[in-house]
Amino acid sequence: MTAPTNTFTTGAAVGVREDLHDKIFLLNKDEFPFQSAIGSGTAKNTYSEWQTDSLGNGSAANFNYEGDDTAAVAVTPTVRVGNRTQILKKSFTISETDEAVDSAGRNSEIGLQTMKQGRQIRMDLETTLLLNQASVAETPGTTPRKMGGLLSWLATNASRGSGGSSGGFSSGNTVAATNGTQRAFTEALLKAGIQSTWTNGGRPTLIIVNGNEKQVASGFTGIATQYQEAKGKLATVIGAVDRYVSDFGTFTIAADRYMSTRDAVGVDPAMAKVLWLRKFKRVELARTGDARKFHIIGEATLQVSNEAAHFVIADLS
Repeated sequence: MTAPTNTFTTGAAVGVREDLHDKIFLLNKDEFPFQSAIGSGTAKNTYSEWQTDSLGNGSAANFNYEGDDTAAVAVTPTVRVGNRTQILKKSFTISETDEAVDSAGRNSEIGLQTMKQGRQIRMDLETTLLLNQASVAETPGTTPRKMGGLLSWLATNASRGSGGSSGGFSSGNTVAATNGTQRAFTEALLKAGIQSTWTNGGRPTLIIVNGNEKQVASGFTGIATQYQEAKGKLATVIGAVDRYVSDFGTFTIAADRYMSTRDAVGVDPAMAKVLWLRKFKRVELARTGDARKFHIIGEATLQVSNEAAHFVIADLS
């Protein structure tokens, strides 16, 4: 039934207070499996370098004559590699009036935006660390400096679709990998990647995939016996819930929102670091009017200590 004639309702009332709750419900997408798993260190220049080496293979021909003289054998030098730092920045400008008014859900708009932009810039870093992005030296005013992302480094233990090719480190920079024909993610591909890395001396323990490939991996044959509930600090840090038990060790499988939709990587967390030239911080910029300007800025690069310690299964559909 309708209300009686001349019933005074809230639709006509003047002065009804708004019911705006003093809370902001923020969706949380700032989970960083890769950053959380690997270590961090310090960069001292915009180009940070390190050396790699390998013990090679054991020999079945190490037998010698009694009293024999020893001849000099050529020594294999170490390999010098490096990556370039990349500047990441988020900015916001808040008017003095907006900061002064009584706002629901926050005491300070500057404080709210500092929190949001600080979390967003870490999302940008996670994305960049995992990219198939070649490292680039800066050309002032023309080309900004870029770090080589993880996918641009991996070449030794790389499974690629038809026509695909690895990038890797060459002449001071990494080179982006070339995409091949996409194919389905299978357990056979995963096993081959794990074995290749083990054969080359690597000991990866973490597999990073996107959401789609995480669901595919969960459907591998024998999941009931191949998976167990993850325990311990690593799972707590990165939010992973599954482990894959292989012939060459147990792997935590982590879904990363910022992982490429066509790649799965196996990572040894001890063989990668984020190197900081400048850690993220909020800086207030010069005023030009009745507003306050800020940016959150930092500069970092990715150290892939030895790319043969990791593997990639690329060109997944």
